[in-house]
Amino acid sequence: MRIGFTYRFNNLWKEHCTPLMERHREHEFVTDRETTLKEIETFHVLVGGIEPKGVYEAAHSVQAVFVPFVGVDHLPAQLFLERGVRVFNSHGNARFVAERTLALLLCCTGRVLEYHEDLSRGVWHGWAGKGIFDTWDSIVGCTVTLLGAGAIAQWIARYLKLFDCRVVCYRKSVKATEGFDGVYYDLREALKVADIVISTLPLTEETRGLLGREELSWMQGKILVNVGRGEVIEEEALYHALKEGILKAACIDTWYSYPAGDEKVHFPSRFPFQDLPNVVLSPHVGGFTPKATVENIKVTVENLEAYLEGRPVPNEVDLRRMY
Repeated sequence: MRIGFTYRFNNLWKEHCTPLMERHREHEFVTDRETTLKEIETFHVLVGGIEPKGVYEAAHSVQAVFVPFVGVDHLPAQLFLERGVRVFNSHGNARFVAERTLALLLCCTGRVLEYHEDLSRGVWHGWAGKGIFDTWDSIVGCTVTLLGAGAIAQWIARYLKLFDCRVVCYRKSVKATEGFDGVYYDLREALKVADIVISTLPLTEETRGLLGREELSWMQGKILVNVGRGEVIEEEALYHALKEGILKAACIDTWYSYPAGDEKVHFPSRFPFQDLPNVVLSPHVGGFTPKATVENIKVTVENLEAYLEGRPVPNEVDLRRMY
């Protein structure tokens, strides 16, 4: 079997892949990206991420693709379904995305950015400012609804328990769900019950635009956090819900527009979210830390070895549902 890496094979990949390659000398591993792309039609397995659709169209012999992160909405699902290509992803960064989620939420409720900017100009808040009418908010005891119940949502729920939050989740499929205080299958009920709503949903045909103008109108006075995918929430509806004060605030890590090539300045939306005082912006880095990278590589290597040895691979993607 010929296995090619389209991901840059740096020292971290080398460290974790070398033992695997030594144990499986019966297979050919090509770790040079340029060689893999040049000979793409000869590979049976690909390890990589975001590539132009043409790359996968030319990969006629590919039977499996291993993605070293969670999101797979960039892959040509229909093509893979037609060819019988299996896809495996990695949830190694889940706890780190959860950590970032809590950081963004606490930054928002704690008015961290506002207080920092003001005190840097000598302006005080709290007891030294306007007293009890000028405080920050605590999330202790809040009800939090998680949209999605996957690995990231489970880690977020775990962390929120430290704040004595009641944590429930919204999901469409009816199956056992651990780690939550309740499960909702009706979106309106799930949103209505919450003080804080956190979306961890992947982008699929079912989730695209899940929260639009009507759904956001059910969230009067609530805080919304998005660490899933931007387009799960309608862009214009979200902007106006924040501008008009329907939503109390939002923390956004996943967006609608991303820089291309060598762009140095690129705003994340066609609407000026950056001008709103009730938004904490983050540049889609929830799982982008050195520790998360190592974990994603480790999980990907474990997935690959299980596949090569004919064992069940725990992280297979359902290409019809795209997660």
